[in-house]
Amino acid sequence: METILSYLENMFLHLPRTSEVLRAKEELATMMEDKYNELLAEGKRENEAVGIVISEFGNLEELSEELGLGDLEQTKETGEPVKRVSRGEAEEYISATLKSIRWIGLGVMLCIWSPIALLILGTLDESGMFMFTDAQYVCYGLVPLFVMIGIAVALFIYHGMRLERFEYLKKEPIEIDFWLEKQLRQMDEEEHASFTLKLIVGVMLCIFAVLQLLVIASIDQNEMAGGFSTAALLLVIGVAVCVMVSGSGKRECLKVLLQEGEFTKKGKKSSKIIDIVAGIYWPIVTAIYLAWSFTTMDWGFTWIVWPIAGALFGCTAAVVQAVTGGGES
Repeated sequence: METILSYLENMFLHLPRTSEVLRAKEELATMMEDKYNELLAEGKRENEAVGIVISEFGNLEELSEELGLGDLEQTKETGEPVKRVSRGEAEEYISATLKSIRWIGLGVMLCIWSPIALLILGTLDESGMFMFTDAQYVCYGLVPLFVMIGIAVALFIYHGMRLERFEYLKKEPIEIDFWLEKQLRQMDEEEHASFTLKLIVGVMLCIFAVLQLLVIASIDQNEMAGGFSTAALLLVIGVAVCVMVSGSGKRECLKVLLQEGEFTKKGKKSSKIIDIVAGIYWPIVTAIYLAWSFTTMDWGFTWIVWPIAGALFGCTAAVVQAVTGGGES
């Protein structure tokens, strides 16, 4: 059967990965497998069965009308150059991403946690319980902030470079064989429950973090209670985001390999525009956040920049995809 599958892959090698071609490929694979099993049941030897199957189903031009492919030459002309991804490359990509995504999630959590020490110092100082000098603010507040951000940036750079060799999967048209695609779709179905659970846990943690802040603000309006509840909010949201980022790794890999969602061929074209916008947008947002935070020292409020910036960027990306047709398969 391996010989038949290899022959089938070569038959469809130069055709585009349209829904019609994929459907025809799956249909032909089923027909060949059924015929092969039927011949073995009749007592044919394996090599003899393979030869009969290939002779009967091996001419795609003769089968094109029956499979709904129409003019095969025209179908070939409409195809784009694609890179063929082997099973080994796909498995290596998934494995590397799963290892790196946990560290990337940790880096995001450290970024969210970074102002907590400074926030607690400010809360204690304003309450009058403790009086801190500028040197103590720097030592116990700013140093942890920059250390955490430094570690996070190092994680982003290191693991970003580790995954850089797989960037072509997200940006260029690719092709995988029928059986690998079938396996990946099965993995996607199995991963759905785990991904959904982690997403629910992350969202519930975010809701809990905001609720405790609102409850404490309504019960006790002194600055110390507000400051510590804000620190708790950042702490819980950091954990929640880490859970969601880490939990999305495998699902993201499968979407990339199956060319679904934003990773369709049209989606990859629009993503190039979005990448250019993001390269300008996020550094500006970061500069605004740091300038506002250091100017007002109100770290418990300035974090609102990130959800607002994320929502605006999401809207911008959606507009780009709508204009370029990136949401279509």
